Amino acid sequence: MKLGILTLGLTLLAGSVAAETVAELHENELKAIDANNDGFLSKDEFNAFSDYAFQAMDEDKNGTLGLDEAKPFLDIKQFQSVDRNQDNIISRSEFDAQMNDDFTSADKDGNGQLD
Repeated sequence: MKLGILTLGLTLLAGSVAAETVAELHENELKAIDANNDGFLSKDEFNAFSDYAFQAMDEDKNGTLGLDEAKPFLDIKQFQSVDRNQDNIISRSEFDAQMNDDFTSADKDGNGQLD
């Protein structure tokens, strides 16, 4: 389940996400991310998951993601998109910025939660 949840988060990270993506989550994955079990993902829950995803991917614990660390989850085009300064490393700030953009994109009604 850990890999499934991480894959889900990185699917969101990788690009155009729609609210339907969240609606299609496997029930157990949603429950694992949805800390208060209300059936919605709040910004705080999404941020907690984002933190977990980054830490899980950062195998060498150096605070950045190299291509080898991200390769199981992102193809090269997705990696380059997240690597905003094109230094071949995804910094924590680049990762967080992309996750924030993805949340905002998916939050179609602007209510601060994904449903």
